[in-house]
Amino acid sequence: MEIAFVGGSESVLGFNLAGVKKSYAANTEDEMVSKIGDVMADSSVGILVLKQSDYNKLPKRLQEQLSESIKPTMITIGTEQSTEMREKIKRAIGVDLWK
Repeated sequence: MEIAFVGGSESVLGFNLAGVKKSYAANTEDEMVSKIGDVMADSSVGILVLKQSDYNKLPKRLQEQLSESIKPTMITIGTEQSTEMREKIKRAIGVDLWK
């Protein structure tokens, strides 16, 4: 299983330097939707990483699809507080690790 990142060109460079081979630059909403579709169709990707701010700009239908996706599992990063990761872990293993 591989990790993929979709986001702005500046962030892609950082992920490439960190060893993430499947990093895709997408600077507009249309490019973002297209690249995410490509990643979701790639069976070798197990984790999709997006910036929280980019995720918030996506169409609601795609947000729902990503939130419910098991493969790839979507993880958002950024400064915005989110309980999404906690909920995904709880759903996956049935235990709330934060308690």
